[in-house]
Amino acid sequence: MLRSVILRHSRTVTRNNWVASEWKRTFRSDNIEKQTGLFGNAELKTSKSLNKLPAAVKSSTDSLIQELLSPSSNPRTSIEIVDDISNEICKSADLVSCMFQDSKLKFYLFQAECVRQLHCESEFREAAENASRKFCELVESLNTNTALYQKLKSSEVTEASRLDDVDRRTLTLLLDDFEQSGVHLEDDQKSKFVQLSSEIFEAGARFQENCDRIVPVGKFDQAKYGLPSQIYSPVSNSLDRSKRKMVYNTFYRHDDQQEVYLRKLVSSRQELAQLTGFESFAHRAQRNSLLENYDNVRNFLWGVVEECRSAFEKELAVLIDVSTQCSQQVRNGDNDVSTIAEHDLGFLMHLYRESAYDIAKVSHESSQFFTFSSVWKGFSTLTQRLYGVRLIEDPINHGEMWNTAGVLKLKALDDQNNELGIIYADVSIRPEKAVGDCHYTVRCSKQLSNGTWQMPILVLSLGLVDGHSTEWKDSGISFHSAETMFHELGHAMHSILGRTKYQHVAGTRCPQDFSEIPSNLMEYFFSDLGVMRDIIRRPNQPNEQLPIESAATLLASRHSFTAIETVQQAAYGLYDLEVHGPIAAPQIASGRMTTTELFYDIMSKAMPHVQRSPDSAFQHRFHHTVQYGAKYYSYLVARASACLIWQQRFQNEPFSRKWGGCWAEVQSHGGGHPPAILLKKILGFRPTSKDLTHALSKESQHLANLDAVTV
Repeated sequence: MLRSVILRHSRTVTRNNWVASEWKRTFRSDNIEKQTGLFGNAELKTSKSLNKLPAAVKSSTDSLIQELLSPSSNPRTSIEIVDDISNEICKSADLVSCMFQDSKLKFYLFQAECVRQLHCESEFREAAENASRKFCELVESLNTNTALYQKLKSSEVTEASRLDDVDRRTLTLLLDDFEQSGVHLEDDQKSKFVQLSSEIFEAGARFQENCDRIVPVGKFDQAKYGLPSQIYSPVSNSLDRSKRKMVYNTFYRHDDQQEVYLRKLVSSRQELAQLTGFESFAHRAQRNSLLENYDNVRNFLWGVVEECRSAFEKELAVLIDVSTQCSQQVRNGDNDVSTIAEHDLGFLMHLYRESAYDIAKVSHESSQFFTFSSVWKGFSTLTQRLYGVRLIEDPINHGEMWNTAGVLKLKALDDQNNELGIIYADVSIRPEKAVGDCHYTVRCSKQLSNGTWQMPILVLSLGLVDGHSTEWKDSGISFHSAETMFHELGHAMHSILGRTKYQHVAGTRCPQDFSEIPSNLMEYFFSDLGVMRDIIRRPNQPNEQLPIESAATLLASRHSFTAIETVQQAAYGLYDLEVHGPIAAPQIASGRMTTTELFYDIMSKAMPHVQRSPDSAFQHRFHHTVQYGAKYYSYLVARASACLIWQQRFQNEPFSRKWGGCWAEVQSHGGGHPPAILLKKILGFRPTSKDLTHALSKESQHLANLDAVTV
């Protein structure tokens, strides 16, 4: 009914008290008459108004439930009424708890609410947290409402003649979500389901709390390596290889307590999966996904490793050459690729980029082209040429957002100037704002009873500029930040293009491996030399393009060592899959295997030429085990799909209105059709896991031809 909100680790950064108090003094507006409320909702002018939302929504949903369960005939189908219940909750709950995730019925409390994370007034943040808690209680009561589930289940038969393909798919997804909440189980099984769900939540929460723990450094190592008393990162850019090794292995040292939390998380998930009829949690997690089942996912990931291996080894050879120059190591006498240590990878890549591309100098020279304004306007130019959709800046009324410093309101318009949606971009770095770039869906698109479309509202949170600056819109941002903007704006455009009958499948509310495709495809457009120079223009000098040498250098640096990154991500995906799989999960649950042993085994097979310590426990700091749960691979599938779309449809004609219109139409369906069918609409065929693997392999082979350098 609502999307699944998974426990998400987040941090907030605070500055000194003077800055924080000054900021609050500047933007506090309790005593100022506001023109409107948050996101243009006149009912949300004060923090107290947030506390009234849950009761109002419950009243509306009670009426809809009564309509659904009424014995009298109803001109509306059950799925239409249940989706209206979901929409009533989402329109309000998403104001206070709206992190971008895919649609699911089960709703978990988490600490990443939109208002709580971004509003600069503590009263609003506290009210948002209280409202979120009440909404979670309301949703849990609906998730376990047997009468509601049975009515929806029976409608598969009793209303079959009134349902089309989208109705049936949405109904199936809703029933699946109900059943993943255990509503169909016997009473004793329900109790066990609730117990296991609580154990999963608690184990995940405790594990994530310790993922970013600070590591103390002993006096001896402080003196020997010139280190501070604590280590905050595994990265050391020291030329001393022994120091890099010590820092890396100390930071990722096996932690017994983290292993206890992981064992509990894995064992409870395994037991819950079997309670609901699945062989393992990894099997359960693949329902409705693009690759469909555990075996296909496993084959895809190992296929990526094998097909990218030759490109991986080419890149590794370049790093070994850099390492040899640094430490006078000797390469093996034969033609095999020699080994290199895991703790060396990041440092040697950094050293290569600095030497091969002089990236610091090029970044400085091109910085005048990459500003917040130039990037969003460049994105708008691209979408206008592809879809006929452009973004324009719109004034923010007082009270519409938490503040107007570092916050921009963009309207999306079509060729006939019809308004399609609103994007609020909060890009300031300020006290108490959560760290992390993300996309919030405040309100999605769906067809209303009068035939019109509900206006989508999106919020992008990015840490790019100093909001105190009067020139913040034209403040320079890094090349990486510009790429991230395209990614997040790609998510927003997916929601804006949505034209679905039901909110449950609107926009980004689709399987995770599909929801990341539009955002990844925008990165491919951004990374095309011709596209970048065409759409990114110097502020106030729109005829001036980024010099071709600078653009080419930035892109070459960005995509160097793509094969190593791809194989590494595939290995992480394999760990996340297998730790929840039918073989490893029972052994971990019983204590016959540790997650450190499993991780070492997978990494050694996937990256055999990279040395690592058997006691190194990267997975003890891997938040995504909790967040994704056997679906971390989804991002790689999305990237492969976007790569395939780019190669097949846009690489030779990046501004094609024909294929742009086709891709816009695909996005408009959200999750209303299976991902494979939607990909067939743009590709002309349903891609197999081999097709996706080949796309990544082709890309890696093309990018792996790196020149040797002198460091």
